[in-house]
Amino acid sequence: MRLGSPGLLFLLFSSLRAANFSVPVVSTPHSASQDELTFTCTSINGYPRPNVYWINKTDNSLLDQALQNDTVFLNTRGLYDVVSVLRIARTPSVNIGCCIENVLLQQNLTVGSQTGNNIGERDKITENPVSTGEKNAATWSILAVLCLLVVVAVAIGWVCRDRCLQHSYAGAWAVSPETLTGHV
Repeated sequence: MRLGSPGLLFLLFSSLRAANFSVPVVSTPHSASQDELTFTCTSINGYPRPNVYWINKTDNSLLDQALQNDTVFLNTRGLYDVVSVLRIARTPSVNIGCCIENVLLQQNLTVGSQTGNNIGERDKITENPVSTGEKNAATWSILAVLCLLVVVAVAIGWVCRDRCLQHSYAGAWAVSPETLTGHV
């Protein structure tokens, strides 16, 4: 390929694109047998291809990948959709989470599901949590930069105003009666 060819430009720019995945949806567990629970996690419209993890939320350990069956495919928009099915042994209380990871965007979307006595299903979404202190620091940094830009703009305007006034004003001219009447 030549350096300026459209194919090379497409290759360069297509490798840089990214899209957020939708918030995962975890189905309520159902059992095909008395010994097993089945969870399904679905997320759509992301790019690049995601990593899918199932997490034991009790101790935050990753579940064995052999317990899950992931189907990842490109949809008509050229984005990835993912469906992951997890099959685990039935226990009295289960607290698991499905995590969809977008490596390029450094994004992890996690949705949890719990089963057990009077617990029901609860969801939690985490997406690169940022502390309040970090948010405040970022806000103050942006405000400081904007204030600095305003001060620089005012200073430049003041300097230009002074220079323009000095060059355009020629001083007072004395007018004699002869110049007014044209007679001597």
